[in-house]
Amino acid sequence: MRHWPPLGKLLLVLSLLVVSLLSQTIFVPILILTIGAALLMASTELRFPKVIALALLEGIGIFLLGAMVIAFLTINGKILLEIQVLSLTLRLTEGGLQYGLLIFFRALAGVSVMLFYATSTPIPHFATALKQLRVPSYITELIVLVYRYSFLLFEQLEILYTAAQCRLGFRGTRNKFRTTGMLAVGLFIRSMEVAERSQIALFCRNFQGSFPSFKPPPRMTFTWYLAPLIAFLLFYAADLIVIKALQIGW
Repeated sequence: MRHWPPLGKLLLVLSLLVVSLLSQTIFVPILILTIGAALLMASTELRFPKVIALALLEGIGIFLLGAMVIAFLTINGKILLEIQVLSLTLRLTEGGLQYGLLIFFRALAGVSVMLFYATSTPIPHFATALKQLRVPSYITELIVLVYRYSFLLFEQLEILYTAAQCRLGFRGTRNKFRTTGMLAVGLFIRSMEVAERSQIALFCRNFQGSFPSFKPPPRMTFTWYLAPLIAFLLFYAADLIVIKALQIGW
Protein backbone atom coordinates (compact mmCIF):
# COMPACT_ATOMS: atom_id res chain seq x y z
CA MET A 1 0.00 0.00 0.00
CA ARG A 2 2.97 2.34 0.51
CA HIS A 3 3.60 2.24 -3.23
CA TRP A 4 0.27 3.93 -3.93
CA PRO A 5 0.27 7.70 -4.52
CA PRO A 6 -0.51 9.41 -1.16
CA LEU A 7 -2.88 11.91 -2.79
CA GLY A 8 -4.73 9.07 -4.54
CA LYS A 9 -5.18 7.22 -1.27
CA LEU A 10 -6.31 10.42 0.44
CA LEU A 11 -8.92 11.13 -2.24
CA LEU A 12 -10.12 7.52 -2.08
CA VAL A 13 -10.45 7.66 1.71
CA LEU A 14 -12.30 11.00 1.54
CA SER A 15 -14.73 9.70 -1.09
CA LEU A 16 -15.49 6.62 1.04
CA LEU A 17 -15.97 8.77 4.15
CA VAL A 18 -18.32 11.20 2.40
CA VAL A 19 -20.46 8.53 0.75
CA SER A 20 -20.68 6.69 4.08
CA LEU A 21 -21.96 9.85 5.77
CA LEU A 22 -24.46 10.48 2.95
CA SER A 23 -25.86 6.94 2.98
CA GLN A 24 -29.34 6.44 4.40
CA THR A 25 -29.05 2.68 4.93
CA ILE A 26 -26.50 0.55 6.79
CA PHE A 27 -25.69 -1.35 3.58
CA VAL A 28 -23.06 1.13 2.31
CA PRO A 29 -21.34 1.70 5.72
CA ILE A 30 -21.07 -2.09 6.22
CA LEU A 31 -19.60 -2.45 2.73
CA ILE A 32 -17.09 0.37 3.36
CA LEU A 33 -16.25 -1.14 6.76
CA THR A 34 -15.46 -4.45 5.04
CA ILE A 35 -13.27 -2.74 2.44
CA GLY A 36 -11.52 -0.61 5.07
CA ALA A 37 -10.87 -3.65 7.30
CA ALA A 38 -9.46 -5.61 4.34
CA LEU A 39 -7.16 -2.75 3.34
CA LEU A 40 -6.08 -2.29 6.98
CA MET A 41 -5.34 -6.00 7.29
CA ALA A 42 -3.30 -5.94 4.07
CA SER A 43 -1.43 -2.83 5.23
CA THR A 44 -0.56 -3.91 8.79
CA GLU A 45 -1.12 -7.68 8.83
CA LEU A 46 -2.95 -6.91 12.10
CA ARG A 47 0.32 -6.17 13.91
CA PHE A 48 -1.00 -3.41 16.14
CA PRO A 49 0.86 -2.20 19.23
CA LYS A 50 -1.03 -3.14 22.38
CA VAL A 51 -1.72 0.51 23.17
CA ILE A 52 -3.29 1.10 19.74
CA ALA A 53 -5.32 -2.13 19.98
CA LEU A 54 -6.66 -1.12 23.42
CA ALA A 55 -7.46 2.39 22.15
CA LEU A 56 -9.29 0.86 19.18
CA LEU A 57 -11.34 -1.43 21.43
CA GLU A 58 -12.13 1.52 23.69
CA GLY A 59 -13.24 3.52 20.66
CA ILE A 60 -15.56 0.71 19.54
CA GLY A 61 -17.05 0.63 23.04
CA ILE A 62 -17.65 4.39 22.95
CA PHE A 63 -19.27 4.10 19.50
CA LEU A 64 -21.54 1.32 20.78
CA LEU A 65 -22.54 3.31 23.86
CA GLY A 66 -23.22 6.44 21.79
CA ALA A 67 -25.28 4.48 19.27
CA MET A 68 -27.37 2.98 22.10
CA VAL A 69 -28.04 6.44 23.56
CA ILE A 70 -29.08 7.76 20.13
CA ALA A 71 -31.28 4.70 19.54
CA PHE A 72 -33.16 5.17 22.82
CA LEU A 73 -33.51 8.94 22.36
CA THR A 74 -34.94 8.63 18.82
CA ILE A 75 -38.66 7.93 19.03
CA ASN A 76 -39.98 6.92 15.62
CA GLY A 77 -42.20 4.00 14.66
CA LYS A 78 -43.25 0.84 16.47
CA ILE A 79 -42.00 0.27 20.03
CA LEU A 80 -39.69 -2.78 20.16
CA LEU A 81 -38.46 -2.63 23.75
CA GLU A 82 -39.44 -0.78 26.90
CA ILE A 83 -37.18 -0.56 29.95
CA GLN A 84 -38.05 1.00 33.29
CA VAL A 85 -35.02 2.61 35.00
CA LEU A 86 -36.12 4.08 38.35
CA SER A 87 -38.71 6.71 37.36
CA LEU A 88 -37.48 6.89 33.75
CA THR A 89 -39.01 4.83 30.95
CA LEU A 90 -36.70 4.06 28.02
CA ARG A 91 -38.29 3.00 24.74
CA LEU A 92 -36.52 1.49 21.75
CA THR A 93 -38.41 2.02 18.53
CA GLU A 94 -37.87 0.76 14.99
CA GLY A 95 -36.67 4.16 13.79
CA GLY A 96 -34.36 4.56 16.79
CA LEU A 97 -32.83 1.12 16.25
CA GLN A 98 -32.21 1.82 12.56
CA TYR A 99 -30.70 5.23 13.27
CA GLY A 100 -28.48 3.88 16.05
CA LEU A 101 -27.17 1.07 13.81
CA LEU A 102 -26.56 3.56 10.99
CA ILE A 103 -24.50 5.84 13.28
CA PHE A 104 -22.56 2.88 14.70
CA PHE A 105 -21.57 1.44 11.32
CA ARG A 106 -20.78 4.90 9.91
CA ALA A 107 -18.33 5.44 12.77
CA LEU A 108 -16.72 2.02 12.33
CA ALA A 109 -16.41 2.51 8.55
CA GLY A 110 -14.77 5.91 9.04
CA VAL A 111 -12.28 4.57 11.59
CA SER A 112 -11.33 1.60 9.41
CA VAL A 113 -10.51 3.67 6.30
CA MET A 114 -8.74 6.37 8.33
CA LEU A 115 -6.62 3.75 10.09
CA PHE A 116 -5.78 2.24 6.71
CA TYR A 117 -4.51 5.61 5.49
CA ALA A 118 -2.63 6.36 8.71
CA THR A 119 -0.87 2.99 8.78
CA SER A 120 0.06 2.95 5.10
CA THR A 121 1.22 6.56 4.61
CA PRO A 122 4.37 8.03 6.17
CA ILE A 123 3.93 11.57 7.46
CA PRO A 124 6.24 13.14 4.76
CA HIS A 125 4.06 11.52 2.07
CA PHE A 126 0.94 12.90 3.78
CA ALA A 127 2.53 16.36 3.71
CA THR A 128 3.23 15.88 -0.01
CA ALA A 129 -0.45 15.03 -0.60
CA LEU A 130 -1.52 18.18 1.24
CA LYS A 131 0.85 20.30 -0.85
CA GLN A 132 -0.63 18.78 -4.02
CA LEU A 133 -4.05 19.89 -2.75
CA ARG A 134 -2.65 23.47 -2.51
CA VAL A 135 -2.73 23.53 1.29
CA PRO A 136 -0.44 26.36 2.50
CA SER A 137 3.08 25.12 3.13
CA TYR A 138 3.24 26.52 6.67
CA ILE A 139 0.27 24.35 7.66
CA THR A 140 1.83 21.16 6.25
CA GLU A 141 5.18 21.87 7.90
CA LEU A 142 3.41 22.60 11.18
CA ILE A 143 1.68 19.20 10.95
CA VAL A 144 5.03 17.48 10.34
CA LEU A 145 6.68 19.30 13.25
CA VAL A 146 3.82 18.52 15.65
CA TYR A 147 3.91 14.85 14.66
CA ARG A 148 7.68 14.52 15.03
CA TYR A 149 8.03 16.37 18.32
CA SER A 150 4.91 14.99 20.01
CA PHE A 151 6.77 11.71 20.67
CA LEU A 152 9.58 13.68 22.31
CA LEU A 153 7.06 15.37 24.61
CA PHE A 154 5.53 12.00 25.49
CA GLU A 155 8.99 10.78 26.45
CA GLN A 156 9.52 13.84 28.65
CA LEU A 157 6.13 13.29 30.30
CA GLU A 158 6.98 9.66 31.01
CA ILE A 159 10.26 10.72 32.66
CA LEU A 160 8.50 13.33 34.82
CA TYR A 161 5.74 10.86 35.76
CA THR A 162 8.23 8.16 36.77
CA ALA A 163 10.22 10.63 38.87
CA ALA A 164 7.05 11.81 40.62
CA GLN A 165 6.00 8.22 41.34
CA CYS A 166 9.42 7.42 42.83
CA ARG A 167 8.95 10.36 45.20
CA LEU A 168 5.47 9.13 46.25
CA GLY A 169 3.93 12.14 44.54
CA PHE A 170 0.67 10.33 43.79
CA ARG A 171 0.03 9.06 47.33
CA GLY A 172 -3.28 10.43 48.47
CA THR A 173 -5.88 12.51 46.67
CA ARG A 174 -4.38 15.86 47.62
CA ASN A 175 -0.91 14.83 46.42
CA LYS A 176 -2.38 13.53 43.14
CA PHE A 177 -3.88 16.90 42.26
CA ARG A 178 -0.77 18.81 43.34
CA THR A 179 1.61 16.50 41.47
CA THR A 180 -0.54 16.54 38.33
CA GLY A 181 -0.43 20.33 38.30
CA MET A 182 3.33 20.32 38.80
CA LEU A 183 3.69 17.83 35.95
CA ALA A 184 1.65 20.07 33.64
CA VAL A 185 3.80 23.10 34.50
CA GLY A 186 7.01 21.10 34.16
CA LEU A 187 5.96 19.67 30.80
CA PHE A 188 5.09 23.14 29.49
CA ILE A 189 8.49 24.51 30.51
CA ARG A 190 10.26 21.49 29.03
CA SER A 191 8.32 21.90 25.76
CA MET A 192 9.42 25.55 25.50
CA GLU A 193 13.03 24.57 26.07
CA VAL A 194 12.79 21.76 23.47
CA ALA A 195 11.23 24.17 20.96
CA GLU A 196 14.08 26.68 21.37
CA ARG A 197 16.78 24.01 21.06
CA SER A 198 15.03 22.39 18.09
CA GLN A 199 14.76 25.70 16.25
CA ILE A 200 18.48 26.32 16.63
CA ALA A 201 19.24 22.74 15.54
CA LEU A 202 17.04 23.07 12.45
CA PHE A 203 18.67 26.34 11.38
CA CYS A 204 22.11 24.77 11.88
CA ARG A 205 21.01 22.10 9.38
CA ASN A 206 20.02 24.75 6.82
CA PHE A 207 16.30 24.45 7.48
CA GLN A 208 14.45 26.77 5.07
CA GLY A 209 10.83 26.17 6.03
CA SER A 210 10.28 22.79 4.39
CA PHE A 211 11.29 19.20 5.06
CA PRO A 212 12.63 17.57 1.89
CA SER A 213 11.55 14.00 1.15
CA PHE A 214 14.60 11.98 0.19
CA LYS A 215 12.41 9.16 -1.14
CA PRO A 216 9.63 10.83 -3.15
CA PRO A 217 6.28 8.99 -3.21
CA PRO A 218 4.82 7.61 -6.46
CA ARG A 219 3.39 10.23 -8.76
CA MET A 220 -0.31 10.88 -9.08
CA THR A 221 -1.91 9.49 -12.23
CA PHE A 222 -5.22 10.06 -13.98
CA THR A 223 -6.44 6.64 -12.81
CA TRP A 224 -6.07 7.71 -9.19
CA TYR A 225 -8.15 10.84 -9.88
CA LEU A 226 -10.85 8.72 -11.54
CA ALA A 227 -10.98 5.81 -9.04
CA PRO A 228 -12.29 7.82 -6.03
CA LEU A 229 -14.98 9.42 -8.21
CA ILE A 230 -16.10 6.05 -9.57
CA ALA A 231 -16.11 4.55 -6.05
CA PHE A 232 -18.22 7.43 -4.77
CA LEU A 233 -20.76 7.13 -7.60
CA LEU A 234 -21.01 3.34 -7.30
CA PHE A 235 -21.63 3.39 -3.54
CA TYR A 236 -24.07 6.29 -3.83
CA ALA A 237 -26.01 4.47 -6.57
CA ALA A 238 -26.01 1.27 -4.51
CA ASP A 239 -27.47 3.16 -1.55
CA LEU A 240 -30.26 4.59 -3.74
CA ILE A 241 -31.02 1.11 -5.12
CA VAL A 242 -31.28 -0.34 -1.61
CA ILE A 243 -33.58 2.51 -0.50
CA LYS A 244 -35.83 1.92 -3.51
CA ALA A 245 -35.85 -1.83 -2.90
CA LEU A 246 -36.87 -1.35 0.73
CA GLN A 247 -39.67 1.03 -0.26
CA ILE A 248 -41.24 -1.40 -2.72
CA GLY A 249 -40.79 -4.31 -0.27
CA TRP A 250 -38.31 -6.55 -2.09
